[in-house]
Amino acid sequence: SINDITPLKNWNVLNSESFAGMFYKCSSLSDISPLKNWNVSNCKNLASMFSGCSLLSDINPLKNWNVSNCSNFDYMFSGCSLLSDISPLKNWNVSNGINFSYMFDNCSSLSNIKPLSNWNVSKCINFEYMFRECLSLSDITPLRNWNVSNCYNFDRMFLGCNLVLDLTPLDNWNVPKEKLKKIK
Repeated sequence: SINDITPLKNWNVLNSESFAGMFYKCSSLSDISPLKNWNVSNCKNLASMFSGCSLLSDINPLKNWNVSNCSNFDYMFSGCSLLSDISPLKNWNVSNGINFSYMFDNCSSLSNIKPLSNWNVSKCINFEYMFRECLSLSDITPLRNWNVSNCYNFDRMFLGCNLVLDLTPLDNWNVPKEKLKKIK
Protein backbone atom coordinates (compact mmCIF):
# COMPACT_ATOMS: atom_id res chain seq x y z
CA SER A 1 0.00 0.00 0.00
CA ILE A 2 3.03 2.31 -0.27
CA ASN A 3 2.04 5.38 -2.28
CA ASP A 4 4.38 8.09 -0.97
CA ILE A 5 8.13 7.64 -1.30
CA THR A 6 9.04 11.26 -0.58
CA PRO A 7 11.20 10.25 2.43
CA LEU A 8 13.57 8.51 -0.03
CA LYS A 9 14.27 11.70 -1.95
CA ASN A 10 17.63 12.46 -0.35
CA TRP A 11 18.91 8.94 0.06
CA ASN A 12 22.54 8.49 -0.92
CA VAL A 13 22.39 5.30 -2.96
CA LEU A 14 25.73 5.74 -4.70
CA ASN A 15 27.19 2.53 -3.26
CA SER A 16 24.06 0.45 -3.80
CA GLU A 17 24.49 -2.37 -6.29
CA SER A 18 20.94 -3.69 -6.29
CA PHE A 19 17.45 -2.29 -6.16
CA ALA A 20 15.88 -5.62 -7.04
CA GLY A 21 12.26 -5.82 -5.95
CA MET A 22 12.45 -2.53 -4.08
CA PHE A 23 8.91 -1.44 -4.99
CA TYR A 24 7.65 -4.89 -6.00
CA LYS A 25 3.85 -4.99 -6.06
CA CYS A 26 3.47 -1.44 -4.74
CA SER A 27 0.17 -1.26 -6.57
CA SER A 28 -0.70 2.15 -5.08
CA LEU A 29 2.56 3.79 -6.14
CA SER A 30 2.16 6.27 -8.98
CA ASP A 31 4.62 9.07 -8.19
CA ILE A 32 8.32 8.17 -8.33
CA SER A 33 9.57 11.76 -8.63
CA PRO A 34 11.58 11.47 -5.37
CA LEU A 35 13.92 9.09 -7.23
CA LYS A 36 14.81 11.70 -9.85
CA ASN A 37 18.22 12.61 -8.43
CA TRP A 38 19.30 9.19 -7.26
CA ASN A 39 22.80 8.28 -8.39
CA VAL A 40 22.42 4.65 -9.44
CA SER A 41 25.70 4.55 -11.37
CA ASN A 42 27.04 1.58 -9.35
CA CYS A 43 23.86 -0.44 -9.60
CA LYS A 44 24.10 -3.82 -11.31
CA ASN A 45 20.60 -5.12 -10.63
CA LEU A 46 17.27 -3.37 -11.28
CA ALA A 47 15.25 -6.59 -11.50
CA SER A 48 11.61 -6.24 -10.47
CA MET A 49 12.21 -2.74 -9.11
CA PHE A 50 8.78 -1.51 -10.21
CA SER A 51 7.18 -4.86 -11.01
CA GLY A 52 3.50 -4.83 -10.15
CA CYS A 53 3.28 -1.04 -9.81
CA SER A 54 0.01 -1.04 -11.72
CA LEU A 55 -0.66 2.70 -11.21
CA LEU A 56 2.78 3.80 -12.44
CA SER A 57 2.47 5.69 -15.71
CA ASP A 58 5.11 8.43 -15.48
CA ILE A 59 8.73 7.24 -15.41
CA ASN A 60 10.18 10.61 -16.38
CA PRO A 61 12.09 10.82 -13.06
CA LEU A 62 14.29 7.96 -14.36
CA LYS A 63 15.28 9.91 -17.47
CA ASN A 64 18.79 10.83 -16.33
CA TRP A 65 19.63 7.68 -14.44
CA ASN A 66 23.06 6.30 -15.27
CA VAL A 67 22.39 2.58 -15.68
CA SER A 68 25.61 1.88 -17.59
CA ASN A 69 26.81 -0.68 -15.01
CA CYS A 70 23.52 -2.50 -14.76
CA SER A 71 23.38 -6.01 -16.18
CA ASN A 72 19.96 -7.18 -14.97
CA PHE A 73 16.74 -5.46 -16.04
CA ASP A 74 14.42 -8.46 -15.83
CA TYR A 75 10.87 -7.75 -14.68
CA MET A 76 11.79 -4.10 -14.07
CA PHE A 77 8.43 -2.72 -15.27
CA SER A 78 6.47 -5.96 -15.42
CA GLY A 79 2.82 -5.40 -14.60
CA CYS A 80 2.96 -1.62 -15.04
CA SER A 81 -0.27 -1.76 -16.99
CA LEU A 82 -0.69 2.04 -17.23
CA LEU A 83 2.82 2.61 -18.55
CA SER A 84 2.53 3.90 -22.11
CA ASP A 85 5.38 6.40 -22.46
CA ILE A 86 8.88 4.95 -22.15
CA SER A 87 10.60 7.92 -23.82
CA PRO A 88 12.53 8.67 -20.59
CA LEU A 89 14.49 5.47 -21.28
CA LYS A 90 15.59 6.67 -24.72
CA ASN A 91 19.10 7.68 -23.70
CA TRP A 92 19.74 4.94 -21.18
CA ASN A 93 23.09 3.26 -21.71
CA VAL A 94 22.15 -0.40 -21.36
CA SER A 95 25.30 -1.67 -23.05
CA ASN A 96 26.15 -3.93 -20.09
CA GLY A 97 22.65 -5.37 -19.98
CA ILE A 98 22.63 -9.16 -20.07
CA ASN A 99 19.08 -9.93 -19.00
CA PHE A 100 16.00 -8.08 -20.27
CA SER A 101 13.53 -10.92 -19.70
CA TYR A 102 10.01 -9.82 -18.76
CA MET A 103 11.18 -6.17 -18.64
CA PHE A 104 7.91 -4.81 -20.09
CA ASP A 105 5.80 -7.90 -19.47
CA ASN A 106 2.11 -7.06 -19.11
CA CYS A 107 2.59 -3.37 -19.90
CA SER A 108 -0.74 -3.49 -21.67
CA SER A 109 -0.83 0.26 -22.46
CA LEU A 110 2.61 0.30 -24.09
CA SER A 111 2.28 0.92 -27.82
CA ASN A 112 5.38 2.89 -28.80
CA ILE A 113 8.79 1.28 -28.31
CA LYS A 114 10.66 3.73 -30.54
CA PRO A 115 12.65 5.05 -27.53
CA LEU A 116 14.40 1.65 -27.44
CA SER A 117 15.60 1.86 -31.05
CA ASN A 118 19.12 3.05 -30.19
CA TRP A 119 19.68 0.75 -27.24
CA ASN A 120 22.92 -1.20 -27.42
CA VAL A 121 21.80 -4.69 -26.41
CA SER A 122 24.77 -6.50 -27.90
CA LYS A 123 25.67 -8.22 -24.59
CA CYS A 124 22.16 -9.44 -23.92
CA ILE A 125 21.66 -13.18 -23.69
CA ASN A 126 18.01 -13.22 -22.60
CA PHE A 127 14.97 -11.45 -24.07
CA GLU A 128 12.50 -14.07 -22.82
CA TYR A 129 8.94 -12.65 -22.50
CA MET A 130 10.32 -9.09 -22.78
CA PHE A 131 7.12 -7.67 -24.29
CA ARG A 132 4.66 -10.41 -23.28
CA GLU A 133 1.06 -9.18 -23.08
CA CYS A 134 1.88 -5.71 -24.40
CA LEU A 135 -1.64 -5.65 -25.81
CA SER A 136 -1.33 -2.19 -27.41
CA LEU A 137 1.97 -2.88 -29.16
CA SER A 138 1.69 -3.26 -32.93
CA ASP A 139 4.92 -1.94 -34.45
CA ILE A 140 8.26 -3.59 -33.61
CA THR A 141 10.14 -1.72 -36.35
CA PRO A 142 12.20 0.23 -33.76
CA LEU A 143 13.98 -3.02 -32.85
CA ARG A 144 15.18 -3.68 -36.40
CA ASN A 145 18.79 -2.57 -35.82
CA TRP A 146 19.35 -4.29 -32.50
CA ASN A 147 22.48 -6.43 -32.38
CA VAL A 148 21.15 -9.63 -30.84
CA SER A 149 23.97 -11.94 -31.94
CA ASN A 150 24.85 -12.94 -28.36
CA CYS A 151 21.31 -13.71 -27.29
CA TYR A 152 20.26 -17.32 -26.89
CA ASN A 153 16.75 -16.88 -25.52
CA PHE A 154 13.95 -15.10 -27.36
CA ASP A 155 11.33 -17.42 -25.89
CA ARG A 156 7.88 -15.88 -26.29
CA MET A 157 9.33 -12.38 -26.54
CA PHE A 158 6.08 -11.09 -28.05
CA LEU A 159 3.60 -13.60 -26.60
CA GLY A 160 0.12 -12.09 -26.37
CA CYS A 161 1.06 -9.10 -28.53
CA ASN A 162 -1.90 -9.82 -30.78
CA LEU A 163 -1.52 -6.54 -32.70
CA VAL A 164 2.03 -7.43 -33.80
CA LEU A 165 1.31 -8.90 -37.20
CA ASP A 166 4.55 -8.11 -39.02
CA LEU A 167 7.84 -9.65 -37.89
CA THR A 168 9.77 -8.58 -41.01
CA PRO A 169 11.55 -5.77 -39.12
CA LEU A 170 13.48 -8.57 -37.41
CA ASP A 171 14.64 -10.10 -40.72
CA ASN A 172 18.15 -8.73 -40.32
CA TRP A 173 18.68 -9.97 -36.80
CA ASN A 174 21.78 -12.13 -36.71
CA VAL A 175 20.49 -15.09 -34.74
CA PRO A 176 22.29 -18.39 -35.20
CA LYS A 177 19.64 -21.09 -35.55
CA GLU A 178 21.06 -23.05 -32.65
CA LYS A 179 20.40 -20.06 -30.37
CA LEU A 180 16.93 -19.20 -31.59
CA LYS A 181 13.97 -19.99 -29.38
CA LYS A 182 10.40 -19.24 -30.30
CA ILE A 183 9.75 -15.49 -30.60
CA LYS A 184 5.97 -15.43 -30.73
